[in-house]
Amino acid sequence: MADVLQRIYRFEREIEMAGSTNIDSPYGVGVIEPSLPHRHDPNYLLVERLPPGAGADEVAQEAERILGGANLKHRAAFTFDEALGGELEPQFRDLGWSIRRHIWMAQLRESERAPDLSVVEQVEERDLRPGRSEEILAQPWGSESVAAQLFEAKTLLGERAMTKFFGVKVDGEVVSWADLYVAQGVGQVEDVATKQAHRGRGYATAVVLRAAAEAREAGADLVFLVADGDDWPKELYRRLGFDTVGRLTKFFLTG
Repeated sequence: MADVLQRIYRFEREIEMAGSTNIDSPYGVGVIEPSLPHRHDPNYLLVERLPPGAGADEVAQEAERILGGANLKHRAAFTFDEALGGELEPQFRDLGWSIRRHIWMAQLRESERAPDLSVVEQVEERDLRPGRSEEILAQPWGSESVAAQLFEAKTLLGERAMTKFFGVKVDGEVVSWADLYVAQGVGQVEDVATKQAHRGRGYATAVVLRAAAEAREAGADLVFLVADGDDWPKELYRRLGFDTVGRLTKFFLTG
């Protein structure tokens, strides 16, 4: 299991959450991607350790130094270390920062479900933009500029990994979708969503399992995804053979 987690760490740092600039820090490393200033995942302080006596106050100051120094409006500190996340969470809450708890889930078992995968098509990234734009703009933080940068991030990912996109169409409209990124013998299933009116029909199950199967066809011997630790989809993923192998905690202030 430790090897599985280390491979996921490496994939996240070098592929999915990579930036164009790394900045040394006594807490770990600052990651910056100036071309995507609205996106948190390539613009953050990765906290790998705490010097003696340091806590959330000092980490927040370091995030200010690194992200503020890059003229970014948001502040974000992430940690891949579950114990560090637990230690820092109440401190960041007291500082008024927002907290997101994510879990890494690897497909280590056979799926308990066997949906009809023939309903899933491989599509182009642009085919998913109408549905994704709708989902993004429905969020409190959503805007046209944020949507544009999230889409641009897909292009950058395509430079680091093999990327494929899958969707289920109803009357010509893509109503459920997922991305697949493959590199380093690892496949990540990402950005899974289904339009509200089409939920409960097994489409998310089908796109996830199709993407996972395609990852293995492409040579990945490890397939994982990231789930919200406080939301229900993680229960679906468990039924699809994915087990929790680690946790990612994000502390942030939006600009």
